[in-house]
Amino acid sequence: MKYEYVKVIQQHFGQGWEDVSEYAANSQFIATERNNKPGPNGRTESLWKADLREYRATGYPTRSINRRVKIVQPLQGVFHL
Repeated sequence: MKYEYVKVIQQHFGQGWEDVSEYAANSQFIATERNNKPGPNGRTESLWKADLREYRATGYPTRSINRRVKIVQPLQGVFHL
């Protein structure tokens, strides 16, 4: 089976945790998208890490989760009804 791996940023607005952003990751859940601007340490960082910092600054409870999503292959062949 094939899977897609994503890091998800969630925030709690009073009605439960809601997905606010999703980022592609490898099978070890390391975010693969990079931010072009240097982070606080002077090096470039993942887009997920930069956005997580920004979401936390909003004051709402914020968390990051790892999600594995099964890739569903389209059916092959011709079907007649």
